[in-house]
Amino acid sequence: MTGDCQPPSYLLTTSKFRRRQPPPTDAFTIIKKVIMNKIAEIFYNPTIDIKRLNALQAQADPASRYVIAMTPRSGSTYLCDLMSSISRFGQPNELLNQDGLAKHIKDAPGRTPDEYLRHILRNRQTDNGVSGLKTSWFQFENFTGYMDDRVYLAGFKYIYLTRRNLAAQAVSLYKATATGVFHTDTEHSPEALAKLHDLEYDYATIKYWYDHIVVQEKGWQSYFYENSIYPLCISYEDIAENVVKVLQRIAAYVAANPNTVYMPVQGSIIKKISDQRNDQWTRRFAIELSLNKHA
Repeated sequence: MTGDCQPPSYLLTTSKFRRRQPPPTDAFTIIKKVIMNKIAEIFYNPTIDIKRLNALQAQADPASRYVIAMTPRSGSTYLCDLMSSISRFGQPNELLNQDGLAKHIKDAPGRTPDEYLRHILRNRQTDNGVSGLKTSWFQFENFTGYMDDRVYLAGFKYIYLTRRNLAAQAVSLYKATATGVFHTDTEHSPEALAKLHDLEYDYATIKYWYDHIVVQEKGWQSYFYENSIYPLCISYEDIAENVVKVLQRIAAYVAANPNTVYMPVQGSIIKKISDQRNDQWTRRFAIELSLNKHA
């Protein structure tokens, strides 16, 4: 692994990544099948802007392309907002999320998943020839399952973004999914904010999201191991401590000049939405999780 980020011990067997295990419940398998069906539907008979398609086919591929391999609530939205503002990293976003594919295909038409991926990265590269995207393991696995060009996939550089405190990550994901309040760049309804204000601790649901995160981490690490990929490792905590240093590390890794990387004057519209409950629930969940493991 590149960098100072190390996989949690439960994901390792001696010095090698453990091969991915089946999801802890059938719910994850059901979700995967639903998502894959939606992706198949999108590319079954897409409406294509031929003029735009031809223009992108004539455009060169980025000289450097990367994937931010993330799990939810790891700081990826904040990081990618800054990366886009700097204009040295392309315009990284969730480009493989089936909920946004129909919209993205209008900007970067593709008749197949392979063609779409090539075109969206060409369309979103910056003048220095760098382009990238961020994706969760489930999004990546489901989308690339429909791709034929494995050589193109092998040409990506991978940035592995994790959060060291998995309990805190699970609590954050629970609050976001239970209320619909994910990020500060969206104007939330009074009902959603009231739901966030009134939300109570729920061990079982937090545990569900904890397992969700663990399955995705195992998926990424198995993929890296099986494909001999050594990613640049960064963490949520690294970003919180010194985001400029993180951006410079990424710049050096993706062949962008680190000396041109800076903190945008305007900062980021993405702000933390945690409150004192996050710390309280994180400690409580960590204790209960440990007790249940040893019960």
